[in-house]
Amino acid sequence: MTPEHLSFIFDFAEDTLDKNKVLEDLSDGTLILSFSIPGRPATKKTSQRVVRRGGFTRILPSLLYEKYEKHCKSFCESVWKELQLDPIDFGIAIKLKVYLDSWIVGDECGYQQANGDIIQTHGIIKDDMWIHWIDNGEHMIHYDKENPRIEIEIKRFKHPKEAYRNEKNEKEAIKEAKKKAKTKKD
Repeated sequence: MTPEHLSFIFDFAEDTLDKNKVLEDLSDGTLILSFSIPGRPATKKTSQRVVRRGGFTRILPSLLYEKYEKHCKSFCESVWKELQLDPIDFGIAIKLKVYLDSWIVGDECGYQQANGDIIQTHGIIKDDMWIHWIDNGEHMIHYDKENPRIEIEIKRFKHPKEAYRNEKNEKEAIKEAKKKAKTKKD
């Protein structure tokens, strides 16, 4: 069963064991996932709260954002976690469309940061540093009074840091193998 807010998810072969490896090996621009989250989107940094406890001061996101983040949980998890997919841990490009029910509009960067954090918090991506935001020459903000929502399209987009990370992982694997070999000799 696919959730009604899921527009597209990459089709894996039935015998695929390492789905993240298959996704990581895709060519740039290949669509991985497309889905929507109904409801009025919220930005993270509009109306932040300052909280003081003891000698510490913390800046918290707005109550509206916290409510929106909780609202997004079931939608994000139903398109990724419930399909037993690990968080994406490689470069991706995200096209975000924000449909608002009024012309009270936050800035684009605020919507990008908020939704990057949301899809990280709810397990679609491992780290929002992997995101490259794209717009294909279109404005991200739209008006739809009857159906406010966000539409998220995730495509493969190689990140320069992937080569460094892969090289580092290989060196650690070799080091670990040498350590195990040495332990077996003793």
